[in-house]
Amino acid sequence: MQNPYSGLVGSKVVIATIERDDIVRCDIEPALAALNKLVESASALANSNGTISLLVNGYDHDPRELHTIPEVRAYFQALDAKFPYWFHVCTRIDHSLRMLFMMLVELKPVTMAGAVSFQFANDDLHAFLLQRLQAMDSVHAKHGFSEEESLRITELVMNYFESVIAN
Repeated sequence: MQNPYSGLVGSKVVIATIERDDIVRCDIEPALAALNKLVESASALANSNGTISLLVNGYDHDPRELHTIPEVRAYFQALDAKFPYWFHVCTRIDHSLRMLFMMLVELKPVTMAGAVSFQFANDDLHAFLLQRLQAMDSVHAKHGFSEEESLRITELVMNYFESVIAN
């Protein structure tokens, strides 16, 4: 029987916890050091495909959504500037890629029926996808991933975002 989650998640999932103290100090070094190990060699890259689930710790009692908290956004923007390989390492089944998207693009608050929602420009989505797909392709090429494997992962990422946007 084929695994229905094949490619969506790696053989094991690792929860990468980002602590509030690091966010407040905008200290990306602990996370960056751990993430860079996932892409430092061909074997590390192969083993890290779809294995990371991101968790932000320390904001449980904050009523704001994470993507509206300026220091959280600044932290992830700084981390993304140094580590744009999310599409390779993050699972394609949980909240991680959606959360990153919400942290990294400009969101405009929109009020509908008394509730505040957030809207983004389609150009921002396109730029977000293109930049991270190019980064993923470059790390794949660096470590000799086949074009077929890169295309398969790209398709999984695109399917993920199509399903997220449809909901």
